[in-house]
Amino acid sequence: MIIPVFILFSFLFYNCNTTPYVQGKQLYLSQCAHCHMEDGTGLNNLIPPLKGSTITYSEEMVCLLYNGKNDTIWKDSTFLVKEMPAFKNLSTTEVTNIINFLNHSWMNNFKEKTIKETVQDLENCIKR
Repeated sequence: MIIPVFILFSFLFYNCNTTPYVQGKQLYLSQCAHCHMEDGTGLNNLIPPLKGSTITYSEEMVCLLYNGKNDTIWKDSTFLVKEMPAFKNLSTTEVTNIINFLNHSWMNNFKEKTIKETVQDLENCIKR
């Protein structure tokens, strides 16, 4: 009886620890990956990469997710329209999970963002 319980516990422990930020990953894949690509590399000059970006932990990331971005840039005699939709329907927990998934996946010095930090970032973003 001890061996089956040990095997079950080992299986559950292994699965729980190898897939952190599952909700963040699912949200990223369904909401973000079609533009920023599944591996976070973006799309040349049209869509910026998230992989290796310093913005992913910042307050600016929370603002971008919540407010989106609509910007026109003059480059090489042409206007490039850079637009990111707002995701106001996401909860602070969901935003935090997306950010933690991004940072866990692509940052060497990963620091987990708390929901409290995301709420504070969002409040600062709304005040602007």
